[in-house]
Amino acid sequence: MNFDYYSFTGRNIGFIDEHEQQLLRQARVFVCGVGGMGGAAFMALARAGVGRFVIADIDRFEVSNLNRQVFAFADEVGREKAAVAAEAAKRINPTIEIEVLGENWTSELAGIAERCPVIVNGMDDIAAGVHLYRTAKRAEATVIDAYMSPLPSVIVVRPRDPRPEQRLGFPTLGKDWKAITEDDRRAAMRAEIEHVMLHSSSRNYVDLAIAGEVAAGAAAGCRSRRW
Repeated sequence: MNFDYYSFTGRNIGFIDEHEQQLLRQARVFVCGVGGMGGAAFMALARAGVGRFVIADIDRFEVSNLNRQVFAFADEVGREKAAVAAEAAKRINPTIEIEVLGENWTSELAGIAERCPVIVNGMDDIAAGVHLYRTAKRAEATVIDAYMSPLPSVIVVRPRDPRPEQRLGFPTLGKDWKAITEDDRRAAMRAEIEHVMLHSSSRNYVDLAIAGEVAAGAAAGCRSRRW
């Protein structure tokens, strides 16, 4: 196939103009977690014509991912999520530039945030998320995220906006992210669940017994499904 970027993105014009399309082509976005939410976001941004990415994921695909994660296929079970996602994106746009990271992303985050003015948080680790948000603020990067929820609940946190740990009252304030305990994680998860129950229509669709198990750490939460 003779790939042409302008033919690839031509039908975007009208939703955005040609100058904005070129901004997307030149943009660099960090997607942290390419499973559930993060994978869908990465796929949409790649198809929209964003030209450069840094992506990270610490996990491999499992059979339980097949029901919802866009890059999960039976013949990819056991493979690293980030590697599979990068390969799929290059099949969409052969000119795309993708830097793939694994567990080392946390140590490289400061440099990533300096290079990527937009960050998509698609992971479920409370401590690493605190690290991501704090680093993004220092780098003046914008974070796009979603609360644990069975329904879309996307939020945009700009550099001057309060971090989720501030706004939701996590017990992580003032702590080094590596010193955050399991009790801190559970308290932060409870705060997030409480926010969803009080401020989102998701409360009409959540099994409260399961939500209680998630808050107690006895069951995998909706947020963990984003990886």
